[in-house]
Amino acid sequence: MELNNPIQITLPASKSISNRWLVMDFISANGIRIKNLSSADDTQLLKRLLRQLKLGRRHTFECHDAGAVARFITPLLAFTPGTHTITASERLCERPMLPLINALRSVGCQIKCLEKEGHLPLKIFGVIPMVSRMTVDGSQSSQFVSALLMAGGMLPHGMAVEVTGLKASEPFIQMTLDVMTEATVNWSYKGVPPAYHIEHSMPRIDMVSIEKDWTSASYFYNVAAFDQRHVLRMTGLSKESSQGDSIIKELYQNFGVTTQQNDQNVEIHGGGNVCEQFEYDFLGTPDLFPSIAVACAALGVDARLRGITNLRYKESDRANAVVEELQAMGCTIERSEDEIHLLPSKLDPIHPINGHNDHRIVMAFATLRHRFPAIEIKDQQVVSKSFPNFWDMMSRIPLQ
Repeated sequence: MELNNPIQITLPASKSISNRWLVMDFISANGIRIKNLSSADDTQLLKRLLRQLKLGRRHTFECHDAGAVARFITPLLAFTPGTHTITASERLCERPMLPLINALRSVGCQIKCLEKEGHLPLKIFGVIPMVSRMTVDGSQSSQFVSALLMAGGMLPHGMAVEVTGLKASEPFIQMTLDVMTEATVNWSYKGVPPAYHIEHSMPRIDMVSIEKDWTSASYFYNVAAFDQRHVLRMTGLSKESSQGDSIIKELYQNFGVTTQQNDQNVEIHGGGNVCEQFEYDFLGTPDLFPSIAVACAALGVDARLRGITNLRYKESDRANAVVEELQAMGCTIERSEDEIHLLPSKLDPIHPINGHNDHRIVMAFATLRHRFPAIEIKDQQVVSKSFPNFWDMMSRIPLQ
């Protein structure tokens, strides 16, 4: 098949990296100029709330449905003297916060759960901790760990952070450490039991540029797998990225997608062999689950997808949302607590897709338009949470 000329896709900057640099900017002495900051709703909200905290004029921090924002700002408030309140959407108030709250309480921070123990909303009575070692359960979310690592540098004696439990989404913890290293925040991993030791060290860097987002690229890998006519070109994706989701270059080979990357561009196209069976554990890369589950179902791959327990704590109960929508299309699925088994099935999208008010569900299922052009997707507006121009980019790719 002769391929069409490359279609240029403009990806958003990495929301995860942007959020971490905003925290580095907050705790720095002179500020950091951040180029190519993500325009995602979550990042812009965190930017506003950190400015609000720095100015000290308002003490109620509305986090809406942004889980990373709430988790990143909680220890910053806990280590800032004063009385602060964090509020959030109904869904975010259902998501867990107890491991982070308990870690902060263990070093003397006073945190009151205003409605349900272990959940938002919170009233925080900020103090400078006298204890310089804490323990946090990292099994539910890497964001608890990342939040404490970044905030530790603002304390006069630093902080040692011991992580218990199986580390969820561990590549995101490494991303945090990479950002801290680039920002010249000193840390080490040592001791018995081992812990992350964060020194009191203000970031000393003038400017940083944020790379593009590999998770957002996954949706276009789906398109390439479904529609073999096009070459899709994306710029700004780092070859040596700290983003764990850059593994899609290897994963999508199973679905016939070839990746060519140089210092400027990533070009992808489908048409290769599609595997008959596929297995993968999403514990370290949970944001890829919706895209890959949709790809496997649409391509008729017999797939066992594991490491999905913590997906219940996302913007939706993400594993259940994917299962519900795929089953509505006729996909046969066997489900256990930490695995779904997709059996090769003929899909028939006769019902509109419920986006479950979850940006990653909406974007993953939207790629099916390149398999079933008439498919209807609800909750389209929620993509602005991470990828504001998603629909514009999708419209550049002709449907079959």
